[in-house]
Amino acid sequence: MKVWWSLFKKELAFGTRWSGPIWIYLSVVLILGGLSVFFSYRFQSGLFSNLWLFIMYLHFFAPAAYMLISLRKERKLDPFWLQLPLPGWKLLAAKYAAALVEFISGLLVSTAFFLWVQAVEKSGVVWLSGEENRIEINVEAQKILGVFNSFNISLVMEFISISFALAITLVLLYLTASALRNRFGRWNWPLAVLFLLAVSTLEYFFEQTAVYRYLFHWGNPSVDGAGSLFNSFGEQLWVWLNMAVCLYLSAWLLDRKVEV
Repeated sequence: MKVWWSLFKKELAFGTRWSGPIWIYLSVVLILGGLSVFFSYRFQSGLFSNLWLFIMYLHFFAPAAYMLISLRKERKLDPFWLQLPLPGWKLLAAKYAAALVEFISGLLVSTAFFLWVQAVEKSGVVWLSGEENRIEINVEAQKILGVFNSFNISLVMEFISISFALAITLVLLYLTASALRNRFGRWNWPLAVLFLLAVSTLEYFFEQTAVYRYLFHWGNPSVDGAGSLFNSFGEQLWVWLNMAVCLYLSAWLLDRKVEV
């Protein structure tokens, strides 16, 4: 556990290695946030509500970006990574844990600024993007505020789980391409993508069958009545099973000392 904890702290420090010192990041956030609030009070045009909502939802891709950049950097910065006395799943767990910390931190900051500027701009006389957009932004703000009152939590958890499902899938794709590099050279990425497409196609056809509907079309996915991105709880379970398989295969490849 001590070795894993040290690796986890190294992963958190890694974020400052590829994005710059933490004071630079904080300075950029404070300057951008301060200017957003200032101009929101000045013009109340809805521009910055839309900007921060976009930044907030852009965090959906943050775990995938973090994991791919981190794995890529391992090849240049830490060639001893695979020689650490830890199984592959623990090596990946440290990276995913660090990705989660950075994901949640960035999401909380962007959400706070969105709610701030939206509260200022919602009473503006004229929105640049029209009255319909003002209504949409206000609805989004109400959904987010509902989370702090224990509503819409299921939607937040789905957002996070799908975001990490994307990251887990892309990490498996990256490691598969790495495993094929020595044998197939520059064809490793096309072959890895073709393999992923083939598996996805098989899954798609399976999802059209009566067997899939029997096994996974059950249960209400919305536990708090806020709606859901899924049609059933069984469909959520299917996604989680896919994530578990992808995690297992990624760890299996690392245990075979795949060069990242």
